[in-house]
Amino acid sequence: MALRAPVLSACIAAAGVIGTVHLFAGERQAEVSFMTPNLRGEAAAALAAAVLAGSLAMPAPASAGLKYSVFGFGEGTSDAYNQIDADQPNPYNVFSNPKDKIYVQDNPEYIAKKKVACDESFKRLQELPPLIKTRQAENVKSLLTLQLGSLRSNMEYITANGSPGYGDYDQSGPKWVKANKFFQKIVDVKVAAES
Repeated sequence: MALRAPVLSACIAAAGVIGTVHLFAGERQAEVSFMTPNLRGEAAAALAAAVLAGSLAMPAPASAGLKYSVFGFGEGTSDAYNQIDADQPNPYNVFSNPKDKIYVQDNPEYIAKKKVACDESFKRLQELPPLIKTRQAENVKSLLTLQLGSLRSNMEYITANGSPGYGDYDQSGPKWVKANKFFQKIVDVKVAAES
């Protein structure tokens, strides 16, 4: 119902403008390209009716039903703190309740996707020796930055057994030392190809 009022007022205004233009135009002559408007009482009345109809059909002000709250105190819907889920135990956390979250850290589906991406990256690494042998620096750089650009994040995800904030990102462990050595070798190849 609220959509009808602006549409109705726009239609009435358009009809008034069209009627006014029609009345101003008078009789058409083929050789006249511009004719000064004929101000008649009907044209002014049509314009006044269109303006009046447009002003009567104005929507109610938006602030009529708002309730305000300050820092979460009150029942206001305009406050950012009241847009959080009702069952969230922490009023300052914008995420949903952890008990029914979508992301599950131990889901093997995420690790499987990262392993598939790593396998594709390792296949692309097999193309690297011929490019280095023929000194194709731009192709080496392209190979190391396209598909292999995500290799580091995928390997870190697998090594930590989860994403940052969930997995084990202690860089002093033996698996991290081995992964970081591999990352450094990839960077060294890229630097050697560019120099």
